[in-house]
Amino acid sequence: MAEKYPGVMIPVPLGLHMISVEDREIIEEVSRFEARREYYRWTVNEATVAYYDALVHEWKRRYGQKHLPRRSFTKADLQEFYEEYMGAFDDEIKI
Repeated sequence: MAEKYPGVMIPVPLGLHMISVEDREIIEEVSRFEARREYYRWTVNEATVAYYDALVHEWKRRYGQKHLPRRSFTKADLQEFYEEYMGAFDDEIKI
């Protein structure tokens, strides 16, 4: 089906997706979530918590109790995310 509709993403279960995620992405996304939880707590919902939990679970599946390194994010680092979340980028979707 993907060949028939290029650019279409087929949904897969979260656990199956996690197997394909690179270590770098796990570290980046876990760090970004923790920074959002600290600086923009109101942007964290059940879906983002589930994604975070799945990332941590996948790290543990791969490496057991090995420490999951974190990347440091400041509030300024997340400013673009915040502006996009609030709609500061007034992009129109053309149909």
